[in-house]
Amino acid sequence: MANPPPPSGTKSSSPARLIAIFCLALIVLVGLVVLITWLVIKPKKIQFSIDEGWIRDYNLTNGKLNSTFNFVVRAYNANNKASIYYDSMKVTVSYRGQTVSSDTIEPFFQPHKNVTRFLLQNAARNVPLPGVVVHDLKVERTGGEVDLDIRLQGKIRERL
Repeated sequence: MANPPPPSGTKSSSPARLIAIFCLALIVLVGLVVLITWLVIKPKKIQFSIDEGWIRDYNLTNGKLNSTFNFVVRAYNANNKASIYYDSMKVTVSYRGQTVSSDTIEPFFQPHKNVTRFLLQNAARNVPLPGVVVHDLKVERTGGEVDLDIRLQGKIRERL
């Protein structure tokens, strides 16, 4: 008598199935490592604020701005275990949506639980401004306060 054919419901371990199981196990393992690392480090956001600001060498003639904007920026790294490397930082000063000055900051290192203050000096040289912006800037300047937008954009790394 001939052997009967195997039942059609028998599971075989094909190479595609083994690869899928391996990939799923690898994803779960990497996810667990990331979760445990995050729970141990408990990363916190870096906090920036401007402590002081003043304008020097202000001259607005024929719709062109010449000035130096000075700011003391405070950076607070609230992390208990992570230090921060600031590889590059770009500082942009804007008034009413109009960029008036742009500069970069030298790279620096900030240890964990540290407050770092640094002076920014952005110069505006012969920056043409639209008529309405010129008028608003003159009015605010005579009032003693100028509302500027400061944007810090950088590339950072963490070190544990």
